[in-house]
Amino acid sequence: MIERDPKTLARLQAVVTALIEHRVSTSLVDVERALQRWRSGDHSALAAHGAVLRHAARCERTVERVTAAAGDRPEGILRDAVDAGLMAAEEFVELVGKDPSEVPSIDALRDEDDASAPDKRKTLESLLARGPVLVHVDARRADVSVPPRFRADPSLVLRFGYNLSPAIVDLAVDEDCISGTLTFGGQPHRCVLPWTAVYAAMVEGEQRGTVWPEDVPEDVLTGGGEAPAATATPVPTETAAEKSGPRARRASHLKLVE
Repeated sequence: MIERDPKTLARLQAVVTALIEHRVSTSLVDVERALQRWRSGDHSALAAHGAVLRHAARCERTVERVTAAAGDRPEGILRDAVDAGLMAAEEFVELVGKDPSEVPSIDALRDEDDASAPDKRKTLESLLARGPVLVHVDARRADVSVPPRFRADPSLVLRFGYNLSPAIVDLAVDEDCISGTLTFGGQPHRCVLPWTAVYAAMVEGEQRGTVWPEDVPEDVLTGGGEAPAATATPVPTETAAEKSGPRARRASHLKLVE
């Protein structure tokens, strides 16, 4: 256990600051790379903006993770500092009384591929309570299960909800994904959308929704698909009666989560 004397607390605060600065600086490398590609004409302005949004979301989560751990898991902060080369293992042992390998990391510098999963689950549960939800998903991502003809779609939009017709009797929202059996052209298919593949959601009929900018596919940002910040674009149904499958395209305005 770390002693709470002024000198140790001051060192802990310095490490917290160093970890956040380290995360910000490494993330800014991606932003600078995107800006360089934009200046050279290889990137659209929207793609560069997407890199900035991902940077902001990435750093905000790092700040939240580190500050939350400062009170009850300071040893984990110091462990991450050792892993990042910001603290010597000898100093860690002196402060904590253990080897760094004996202390769990708080994942302060973890990549954000799955960091937003709890937020996505909570958001989807809240939206589903209000009505049918249009879920934007990159169907190319690993572990996504949709009909084969949609597997190459980076901007697939599927309709989930309670009390639909036909009903999604196995609709589930858990820590890993949103799943349920949807109907496509009269044929049922159990769809599984891992949170890492979901990047936007909105209640059907509403003009605003939620976007997780760090998860929007690069080709959607660069114009290969349609960016959810501007428009929600469900793929067309095979018949107008397919209520639990993908819906027809229509414009809307989604609110960026920054």
